[in-house]
Amino acid sequence: MDTNRSYVLLLGLGTSYFLRERSFSGAKDASSMPVWITALDPLRFPQRFFDRVIAADDGYADSVLAAVAEWKQRGWDLAAVVPINDWGVPSGSAVAKEYGLPGLSADSAHVTRDKYAMKARFEAAGLPTPRSISVASEAEMLAATEEIGFPVVLKPVDFSGSGGVSLARTRAEAITAFAASVEHIERYRDDFPIDGTRYLVEQYVDSQEEVSVEVLCHGDRRTTLAVTEKYLSPPPVFAEVGHLVPSHRTGDTALTTLAEKACEALGIDRGVAHVEIKFDSKGAPWLIEAAARPGGDGIMDQVERAYGYNPYALHVASYLGIDPFPLVQRDPVRSSAVAFLKAQPGVIASVGIPEDLPESVVSVSVSKKPGDVVKPVADWSTRDGVVEMVWDEIFTERTTMPVELAEKLSAEIFG
Repeated sequence: MDTNRSYVLLLGLGTSYFLRERSFSGAKDASSMPVWITALDPLRFPQRFFDRVIAADDGYADSVLAAVAEWKQRGWDLAAVVPINDWGVPSGSAVAKEYGLPGLSADSAHVTRDKYAMKARFEAAGLPTPRSISVASEAEMLAATEEIGFPVVLKPVDFSGSGGVSLARTRAEAITAFAASVEHIERYRDDFPIDGTRYLVEQYVDSQEEVSVEVLCHGDRRTTLAVTEKYLSPPPVFAEVGHLVPSHRTGDTALTTLAEKACEALGIDRGVAHVEIKFDSKGAPWLIEAAARPGGDGIMDQVERAYGYNPYALHVASYLGIDPFPLVQRDPVRSSAVAFLKAQPGVIASVGIPEDLPESVVSVSVSKKPGDVVKPVADWSTRDGVVEMVWDEIFTERTTMPVELAEKLSAEIFG
Protein backbone atom coordinates (compact mmCIF):
# COMPACT_ATOMS: atom_id res chain seq x y z
CA MET A 1 0.00 0.00 0.00
CA ASP A 2 1.33 3.47 -0.91
CA THR A 3 1.95 5.67 2.13
CA ASN A 4 4.19 8.38 0.65
CA ARG A 5 1.97 10.79 -1.24
CA SER A 6 4.75 12.75 -2.97
CA TYR A 7 6.71 11.54 -5.99
CA VAL A 8 9.55 12.34 -8.38
CA LEU A 9 8.65 12.41 -12.09
CA LEU A 10 11.34 11.61 -14.66
CA LEU A 11 10.65 12.98 -18.14
CA GLY A 12 12.02 12.19 -21.56
CA LEU A 13 13.07 8.56 -21.23
CA GLY A 14 11.35 7.75 -24.52
CA THR A 15 10.16 4.34 -25.66
CA SER A 16 13.36 2.44 -24.82
CA TYR A 17 14.96 2.58 -21.41
CA PHE A 18 18.18 0.70 -22.20
CA LEU A 19 21.20 2.69 -20.98
CA ARG A 20 18.84 4.93 -18.95
CA GLU A 21 17.94 2.51 -16.16
CA ARG A 22 20.38 4.04 -13.70
CA SER A 23 18.28 7.21 -13.66
CA PHE A 24 15.79 5.29 -11.53
CA SER A 25 18.50 4.19 -9.10
CA GLY A 26 19.90 7.73 -8.96
CA ALA A 27 16.48 9.14 -8.18
CA LYS A 28 16.12 6.60 -5.38
CA ASP A 29 19.54 7.60 -4.03
CA ALA A 30 18.49 11.26 -4.02
CA SER A 31 15.11 10.70 -2.40
CA SER A 32 13.08 7.98 -0.71
CA MET A 33 10.00 9.02 -2.70
CA PRO A 34 8.40 6.90 -5.43
CA VAL A 35 9.87 7.48 -8.91
CA TRP A 36 7.40 7.80 -11.76
CA ILE A 37 7.67 8.12 -15.53
CA THR A 38 5.22 8.74 -18.35
CA ALA A 39 4.14 6.64 -21.32
CA LEU A 40 1.58 7.12 -24.05
CA ASP A 41 -0.11 3.82 -23.19
CA PRO A 42 0.93 2.41 -19.80
CA LEU A 43 -1.69 -0.33 -20.06
CA ARG A 44 -0.21 -1.92 -23.18
CA PHE A 45 3.42 -0.93 -22.63
CA PRO A 46 4.05 -1.27 -18.88
CA GLN A 47 7.42 -0.56 -17.29
CA ARG A 48 7.54 -2.41 -13.99
CA PHE A 49 11.01 -1.14 -13.19
CA PHE A 50 9.52 2.21 -12.11
CA ASP A 51 7.15 2.77 -9.22
CA ARG A 52 4.39 4.04 -11.49
CA VAL A 53 3.85 4.86 -15.16
CA ILE A 54 1.30 7.58 -15.85
CA ALA A 55 -0.39 8.26 -19.18
CA ALA A 56 1.17 11.32 -20.85
CA ASP A 57 3.32 12.36 -23.78
CA ASP A 58 6.37 13.74 -22.00
CA GLY A 59 7.37 15.86 -24.99
CA TYR A 60 4.31 18.08 -24.59
CA ALA A 61 3.73 20.22 -21.51
CA ASP A 62 -0.06 20.20 -21.75
CA SER A 63 -0.12 16.41 -21.71
CA VAL A 64 2.16 16.16 -18.68
CA LEU A 65 0.31 18.93 -16.83
CA ALA A 66 -3.00 17.14 -17.35
CA ALA A 67 -1.59 13.88 -16.00
CA VAL A 68 0.00 15.56 -12.98
CA ALA A 69 -3.27 17.37 -12.25
CA GLU A 70 -5.22 14.11 -12.44
CA TRP A 71 -2.90 12.43 -9.94
CA LYS A 72 -3.03 15.48 -7.69
CA GLN A 73 -6.79 15.00 -7.48
CA ARG A 74 -6.04 11.44 -6.37
CA GLY A 75 -3.93 12.79 -3.51
CA TRP A 76 -0.45 12.65 -5.04
CA ASP A 77 1.81 15.72 -4.94
CA LEU A 78 4.62 16.29 -7.42
CA ALA A 79 7.91 16.90 -5.57
CA ALA A 80 10.21 17.24 -8.60
CA VAL A 81 9.99 17.01 -12.37
CA VAL A 82 13.33 15.96 -13.84
CA PRO A 83 14.26 15.96 -17.57
CA ILE A 84 16.38 12.95 -18.52
CA ASN A 85 16.73 13.58 -22.25
CA ASP A 86 16.09 16.45 -24.68
CA TRP A 87 12.39 15.79 -25.18
CA GLY A 88 11.62 16.29 -21.50
CA VAL A 89 13.39 19.65 -21.11
CA PRO A 90 10.69 22.12 -22.30
CA SER A 91 7.79 20.22 -20.77
CA GLY A 92 9.68 19.79 -17.50
CA SER A 93 10.32 23.52 -17.37
CA ALA A 94 6.64 24.30 -17.87
CA VAL A 95 5.48 21.80 -15.25
CA ALA A 96 8.03 23.06 -12.70
CA LYS A 97 6.85 26.64 -13.24
CA GLU A 98 3.19 25.66 -12.83
CA TYR A 99 3.85 23.98 -9.49
CA GLY A 100 6.52 26.33 -8.17
CA LEU A 101 9.22 23.64 -8.22
CA PRO A 102 12.95 23.99 -8.96
CA GLY A 103 13.50 23.85 -12.71
CA LEU A 104 14.95 25.50 -15.78
CA SER A 105 13.48 28.77 -16.98
CA ALA A 106 11.40 28.73 -20.15
CA ASP A 107 14.15 30.73 -21.86
CA SER A 108 16.86 28.24 -20.94
CA ALA A 109 14.67 25.32 -22.03
CA HIS A 110 14.18 27.05 -25.39
CA VAL A 111 17.78 27.97 -26.16
CA THR A 112 19.04 24.50 -25.24
CA ARG A 113 16.62 22.95 -27.73
CA ASP A 114 16.99 25.49 -30.57
CA LYS A 115 20.52 25.20 -31.95
CA TYR A 116 20.41 28.56 -33.71
CA ALA A 117 19.32 30.40 -30.57
CA MET A 118 21.99 28.48 -28.69
CA LYS A 119 24.72 29.63 -31.08
CA ALA A 120 23.56 33.23 -30.69
CA ARG A 121 23.97 32.98 -26.91
CA PHE A 122 27.45 31.53 -27.28
CA GLU A 123 28.44 34.34 -29.63
CA ALA A 124 26.94 36.99 -27.36
CA ALA A 125 29.01 35.60 -24.49
CA GLY A 126 32.18 35.71 -26.61
CA LEU A 127 32.57 31.93 -26.62
CA PRO A 128 34.15 30.16 -29.61
CA THR A 129 31.53 28.40 -31.71
CA PRO A 130 31.33 27.65 -35.45
CA ARG A 131 29.46 30.30 -37.41
CA SER A 132 25.98 29.21 -38.48
CA ILE A 133 23.02 30.52 -40.49
CA SER A 134 19.42 29.42 -40.04
CA VAL A 135 17.62 28.43 -43.27
CA ALA A 136 14.24 27.06 -44.26
CA SER A 137 14.64 26.22 -47.94
CA GLU A 138 17.17 24.92 -50.43
CA ALA A 139 17.59 28.41 -51.88
CA GLU A 140 18.35 29.89 -48.45
CA MET A 141 20.69 26.99 -47.76
CA LEU A 142 22.68 27.59 -50.95
CA ALA A 143 22.97 31.30 -50.19
CA ALA A 144 24.23 30.44 -46.69
CA THR A 145 26.88 28.07 -48.03
CA GLU A 146 28.20 30.86 -50.28
CA GLU A 147 28.36 33.21 -47.30
CA ILE A 148 30.07 30.75 -44.94
CA GLY A 149 32.14 28.91 -47.54
CA PHE A 150 32.63 25.17 -48.02
CA PRO A 151 32.91 22.79 -46.32
CA VAL A 152 29.78 23.17 -44.19
CA VAL A 153 27.71 21.00 -41.88
CA LEU A 154 23.94 20.82 -42.38
CA LYS A 155 21.68 19.89 -39.47
CA PRO A 156 18.12 20.33 -38.19
CA VAL A 157 17.70 23.16 -35.68
CA ASP A 158 15.73 21.14 -33.13
CA PHE A 159 16.66 17.47 -33.43
CA SER A 160 19.28 15.36 -31.63
CA GLY A 161 21.23 12.11 -31.77
CA SER A 162 23.16 13.22 -34.89
CA GLY A 163 19.95 12.74 -36.85
CA GLY A 164 19.93 14.54 -40.19
CA VAL A 165 23.47 15.86 -39.75
CA SER A 166 25.99 15.63 -42.58
CA LEU A 167 28.98 17.31 -44.19
CA ALA A 168 28.95 18.98 -47.60
CA ARG A 169 32.12 20.01 -49.43
CA THR A 170 30.49 21.13 -52.68
CA ARG A 171 27.25 22.71 -53.90
CA ALA A 172 26.00 19.36 -55.19
CA GLU A 173 26.76 17.66 -51.87
CA ALA A 174 24.97 20.48 -50.04
CA ILE A 175 21.82 19.94 -52.09
CA THR A 176 21.92 16.20 -51.38
CA ALA A 177 22.68 16.71 -47.67
CA PHE A 178 19.89 19.25 -47.23
CA ALA A 179 17.37 16.95 -48.91
CA ALA A 180 18.48 14.11 -46.62
CA SER A 181 18.08 16.30 -43.54
CA VAL A 182 14.59 17.35 -44.60
CA GLU A 183 13.69 13.72 -45.29
CA HIS A 184 14.96 12.72 -41.86
CA ILE A 185 12.77 15.30 -40.14
CA GLU A 186 9.72 14.27 -42.15
CA ARG A 187 10.30 10.65 -41.14
CA TYR A 188 10.34 11.48 -37.41
CA ARG A 189 8.04 14.51 -37.32
CA ASP A 190 5.14 12.58 -35.82
CA ASP A 191 7.29 10.72 -33.30
CA PHE A 192 9.08 13.63 -31.61
CA PRO A 193 8.01 17.07 -30.33
CA ILE A 194 9.79 19.16 -32.94
CA ASP A 195 8.95 22.16 -35.08
CA GLY A 196 11.08 20.80 -37.90
CA THR A 197 10.92 23.81 -40.20
CA ARG A 198 14.44 25.22 -39.92
CA TYR A 199 17.95 23.94 -40.49
CA LEU A 200 21.47 25.15 -39.80
CA VAL A 201 24.29 25.70 -42.25
CA GLU A 202 27.35 25.62 -40.02
CA GLN A 203 31.05 26.24 -40.43
CA TYR A 204 32.91 22.90 -40.35
CA VAL A 205 35.57 22.24 -37.72
CA ASP A 206 37.76 19.84 -39.69
CA SER A 207 38.67 17.29 -37.03
CA GLN A 208 37.55 14.00 -35.51
CA GLU A 209 38.75 15.11 -32.07
CA GLU A 210 35.70 15.69 -29.90
CA VAL A 211 34.74 15.41 -26.25
CA SER A 212 31.67 15.96 -24.16
CA VAL A 213 31.90 17.64 -20.78
CA GLU A 214 29.38 16.63 -18.15
CA VAL A 215 28.74 19.74 -16.04
CA LEU A 216 26.86 19.86 -12.74
CA CYS A 217 24.83 23.07 -12.37
CA HIS A 218 23.04 24.30 -9.27
CA GLY A 219 22.03 27.93 -8.91
CA ASP A 220 24.99 30.10 -9.85
CA ARG A 221 27.54 27.31 -9.27
CA ARG A 222 28.87 24.97 -11.94
CA THR A 223 31.55 22.28 -11.88
CA THR A 224 32.76 19.63 -14.29
CA LEU A 225 31.98 16.05 -13.31
CA ALA A 226 33.77 14.30 -16.18
CA VAL A 227 35.27 14.76 -19.62
CA THR A 228 34.17 12.06 -22.06
CA GLU A 229 36.15 11.05 -25.15
CA LYS A 230 33.83 10.81 -28.16
CA TYR A 231 34.35 8.62 -31.21
CA LEU A 232 32.65 9.61 -34.46
CA SER A 233 32.03 7.82 -37.73
CA PRO A 234 33.95 9.20 -40.72
CA PRO A 235 32.35 12.13 -42.59
CA PRO A 236 30.04 12.91 -44.28
CA VAL A 237 27.90 11.72 -41.31
CA PHE A 238 28.75 12.30 -37.66
CA ALA A 239 27.30 9.29 -35.89
CA GLU A 240 28.61 8.79 -32.38
CA VAL A 241 30.09 5.28 -32.32
CA GLY A 242 31.60 5.24 -28.84
CA HIS A 243 32.41 7.09 -25.62
CA LEU A 244 35.22 6.69 -23.07
CA VAL A 245 35.31 8.07 -19.51
CA PRO A 246 37.57 9.72 -18.52
CA SER A 247 39.03 11.38 -21.60
CA HIS A 248 42.77 11.97 -21.68
CA ARG A 249 41.81 15.66 -21.70
CA THR A 250 40.46 15.41 -18.14
CA GLY A 251 42.16 18.09 -16.08
CA ASP A 252 42.32 20.60 -18.94
CA THR A 253 41.02 23.63 -17.04
CA ALA A 254 40.66 25.75 -20.18
CA LEU A 255 38.36 23.08 -21.61
CA THR A 256 36.26 22.64 -18.48
CA THR A 257 36.01 26.40 -17.95
CA LEU A 258 34.69 26.78 -21.50
CA ALA A 259 32.06 24.09 -20.89
CA GLU A 260 30.97 25.71 -17.63
CA LYS A 261 30.74 29.13 -19.31
CA ALA A 262 28.59 27.57 -22.04
CA CYS A 263 26.11 26.42 -19.40
CA GLU A 264 26.14 29.88 -17.84
CA ALA A 265 25.51 31.52 -21.21
CA LEU A 266 22.46 29.30 -21.73
CA GLY A 267 21.13 29.87 -18.24
CA ILE A 268 21.42 26.22 -17.22
CA ASP A 269 21.21 26.42 -13.45
CA ARG A 270 19.85 23.01 -12.57
CA GLY A 271 21.15 19.43 -12.80
CA VAL A 272 23.70 17.76 -15.06
CA ALA A 273 24.32 19.33 -18.49
CA HIS A 274 26.03 17.79 -21.51
CA VAL A 275 28.38 20.06 -23.49
CA GLU A 276 29.96 18.95 -26.79
CA ILE A 277 33.29 20.50 -27.80
CA LYS A 278 35.38 19.85 -30.89
CA PHE A 279 39.07 20.62 -31.42
CA ASP A 280 40.39 22.01 -34.70
CA SER A 281 43.67 21.01 -36.36
CA LYS A 282 45.51 23.56 -34.22
CA GLY A 283 44.05 22.17 -31.01
CA ALA A 284 41.69 25.09 -30.38
CA PRO A 285 38.34 24.15 -28.78
CA TRP A 286 35.00 25.04 -30.40
CA LEU A 287 31.60 24.77 -28.74
CA ILE A 288 29.32 22.63 -30.89
CA GLU A 289 26.25 22.49 -28.66
CA ALA A 290 25.01 21.92 -25.11
CA ALA A 291 22.02 20.15 -23.62
CA ALA A 292 20.29 20.77 -20.31
CA ARG A 293 20.17 17.11 -19.38
CA PRO A 294 22.60 14.24 -18.65
CA GLY A 295 24.59 12.78 -21.51
CA GLY A 296 22.90 9.92 -23.36
CA ASP A 297 24.31 6.78 -24.99
CA GLY A 298 25.16 5.28 -21.60
CA ILE A 299 27.67 8.04 -20.81
CA MET A 300 26.26 8.40 -17.30
CA ASP A 301 26.77 4.67 -16.75
CA GLN A 302 30.42 5.05 -17.74
CA VAL A 303 30.82 8.03 -15.39
CA GLU A 304 29.41 5.87 -12.60
CA ARG A 305 31.83 3.02 -13.30
CA ALA A 306 34.82 5.32 -13.69
CA TYR A 307 34.16 7.55 -10.67
CA GLY A 308 32.21 5.28 -8.35
CA TYR A 309 28.98 7.26 -7.90
CA ASN A 310 25.72 7.63 -9.78
CA PRO A 311 25.59 11.07 -11.49
CA TYR A 312 21.82 10.79 -11.88
CA ALA A 313 21.60 11.13 -8.09
CA LEU A 314 23.21 14.57 -8.35
CA HIS A 315 20.93 15.50 -11.24
CA VAL A 316 17.76 14.57 -9.37
CA ALA A 317 19.00 16.10 -6.11
CA SER A 318 19.41 19.46 -7.83
CA TYR A 319 15.83 19.32 -9.10
CA LEU A 320 14.70 18.52 -5.57
CA GLY A 321 16.43 21.72 -4.41
CA ILE A 322 19.15 19.74 -2.60
CA ASP A 323 22.77 20.92 -2.88
CA PRO A 324 24.42 18.16 -4.97
CA PHE A 325 28.03 19.37 -4.78
CA PRO A 326 29.00 17.43 -1.63
CA LEU A 327 28.30 14.21 -3.55
CA VAL A 328 30.85 14.88 -6.31
CA GLN A 329 33.87 12.56 -6.57
CA ARG A 330 36.77 14.29 -8.29
CA ASP A 331 39.15 11.46 -9.14
CA PRO A 332 38.40 8.54 -11.48
CA VAL A 333 39.44 5.07 -10.35
CA ARG A 334 39.22 3.29 -13.72
CA SER A 335 38.32 3.81 -17.38
CA SER A 336 34.93 2.81 -18.74
CA ALA A 337 33.59 2.87 -22.28
CA VAL A 338 30.54 2.15 -24.38
CA ALA A 339 30.70 1.49 -28.12
CA PHE A 340 28.11 0.52 -30.68
CA LEU A 341 28.09 -2.67 -32.73
CA LYS A 342 27.62 -2.38 -36.47
CA ALA A 343 26.93 -5.16 -38.94
CA GLN A 344 27.85 -4.88 -42.60
CA PRO A 345 25.05 -3.34 -44.71
CA GLY A 346 22.73 -5.92 -46.20
CA VAL A 347 20.70 -8.81 -44.79
CA ILE A 348 21.95 -10.46 -41.60
CA ALA A 349 22.42 -14.21 -42.04
CA SER A 350 23.32 -15.11 -38.46
CA VAL A 351 23.84 -13.60 -35.01
CA GLY A 352 25.99 -15.15 -32.30
CA ILE A 353 27.80 -13.64 -29.33
CA PRO A 354 31.16 -15.41 -28.81
CA GLU A 355 31.55 -17.55 -25.69
CA ASP A 356 34.98 -16.10 -24.99
CA LEU A 357 34.91 -12.33 -24.69
CA PRO A 358 37.79 -9.97 -23.87
CA GLU A 359 38.32 -9.50 -20.14
CA SER A 360 37.49 -5.80 -20.47
CA VAL A 361 33.94 -6.49 -21.72
CA VAL A 362 31.26 -6.15 -19.02
CA SER A 363 28.13 -6.28 -21.21
CA VAL A 364 27.02 -7.03 -24.77
CA SER A 365 23.56 -6.39 -26.19
CA VAL A 366 22.51 -7.12 -29.77
CA SER A 367 19.48 -5.43 -31.33
CA LYS A 368 19.40 -7.29 -34.66
CA LYS A 369 18.34 -10.83 -35.62
CA PRO A 370 18.81 -13.01 -38.72
CA GLY A 371 16.85 -11.64 -41.65
CA ASP A 372 17.05 -8.02 -40.54
CA VAL A 373 18.22 -5.48 -43.11
CA VAL A 374 21.21 -3.40 -42.01
CA LYS A 375 21.61 0.18 -43.18
CA PRO A 376 24.92 2.06 -43.44
CA VAL A 377 25.95 4.03 -40.37
CA ALA A 378 24.11 7.37 -40.14
CA ASP A 379 22.94 8.15 -36.60
CA TRP A 380 21.60 6.49 -33.45
CA SER A 381 18.91 4.64 -35.42
CA THR A 382 21.42 2.60 -37.45
CA ARG A 383 23.16 0.95 -34.49
CA ASP A 384 23.00 -2.84 -34.22
CA GLY A 385 24.07 -3.40 -30.64
CA VAL A 386 26.07 -2.16 -27.67
CA VAL A 387 29.21 -3.28 -25.87
CA GLU A 388 30.50 -1.86 -22.59
CA MET A 389 34.08 -2.13 -21.38
CA VAL A 390 36.13 -1.38 -18.26
CA TRP A 391 39.87 -1.07 -17.74
CA ASP A 392 41.71 -0.61 -14.45
CA GLU A 393 44.04 1.95 -16.02
CA ILE A 394 43.47 5.65 -16.71
CA PHE A 395 44.47 6.51 -20.28
CA THR A 396 46.72 9.56 -20.51
CA GLU A 397 46.70 9.65 -24.32
CA ARG A 398 43.90 9.23 -26.82
CA THR A 399 43.09 5.57 -27.38
CA THR A 400 40.85 3.94 -29.99
CA MET A 401 40.53 0.68 -28.06
CA PRO A 402 36.76 0.96 -27.49
CA VAL A 403 35.83 1.30 -31.16
CA GLU A 404 38.44 -1.23 -32.27
CA LEU A 405 37.00 -3.79 -29.88
CA ALA A 406 33.46 -3.01 -31.05
CA GLU A 407 34.49 -3.45 -34.68
CA LYS A 408 36.14 -6.80 -33.91
CA LEU A 409 33.12 -8.04 -31.98
CA SER A 410 30.76 -6.89 -34.73
CA ALA A 411 32.66 -9.00 -37.27
CA GLU A 412 32.36 -12.04 -34.98
CA ILE A 413 28.72 -11.55 -33.98
CA PHE A 414 27.05 -10.80 -37.31
CA GLY A 415 27.23 -13.26 -40.17
